[in-house]
Amino acid sequence: MKKLSLIKTIDELALPVILIVAARYLGIFISAFLTPVKYSFSTNYDLLSAPFVKFVENTDLFAANSFSWLITSLLVAFISGFVAFRNLYLHEDWLHPKQARHIYKQRLDHFIINANEAFHQGISWFIIAVLILALSIAEFISGALSTLAFGFTISVSTVLIFLFWRSLQREIRLDRKEK
Repeated sequence: MKKLSLIKTIDELALPVILIVAARYLGIFISAFLTPVKYSFSTNYDLLSAPFVKFVENTDLFAANSFSWLITSLLVAFISGFVAFRNLYLHEDWLHPKQARHIYKQRLDHFIINANEAFHQGISWFIIAVLILALSIAEFISGALSTLAFGFTISVSTVLIFLFWRSLQREIRLDRKEK
């Protein structure tokens, strides 16, 4: 079995967490630009997933939060789709020699991922997907998230959980075959 490194997992978690927080705030700022959403920066905040933003009215909170979750889900789906494709199809242990030769000829060998990197990326994106799922459920139950945004977010996170769980199972199966 692969050796789990806490430092490597934290390293792999850093970029996705920064991207998700940035997407949440970008969604709030875009919704404030498109609609008259009033908010202020404060240590008292309305949302756990977007700290330091205090909305003046609950309708502003609902609209901005829903739009922000849609933007976040689109970004996570796009980026993690690339990560999942790379982990599942460009894994050095699963790559066919003919495909590897073609990739090396095209000078795209930097896209090939080793087993340790794939394992830790799978774990980190799995954690991110579970976190997104939990936060969106909590905000939907509290009434701060629309049904459309919740449905889209839960769909994206559920698919990601399945993909990265499948990737981790594949890694464990490969380790068992090697032993």
